[in-house]
Amino acid sequence: MEKEEEKRGEAMKEKREEERFASVDIFRYFRLGVFVILMILLAVAIFQFYFFAMQAISTLFDYKYRSLVQAGFVACVIAVVVYMLRVVIVKEK
Repeated sequence: MEKEEEKRGEAMKEKREEERFASVDIFRYFRLGVFVILMILLAVAIFQFYFFAMQAISTLFDYKYRSLVQAGFVACVIAVVVYMLRVVIVKEK
């Protein structure tokens, strides 16, 4: 009798834990989905910014200096990306 009650108690405990983990998993997947959507939007915005900045450089600067300014802008973009990657990699460790 006692063994059956212990088994039932354990089964109920496991069932509650599974339900709790299922709700946590759903919330985690929801957050992951939102994160992925926001990252896609961010990537689109970054590409648009990059190409619009290149157009602005072409419009604002004389033909002689256009390549120099574009190279400087691209170097700044590379520096920011490398810094952000470094922060992310250091955070993971």
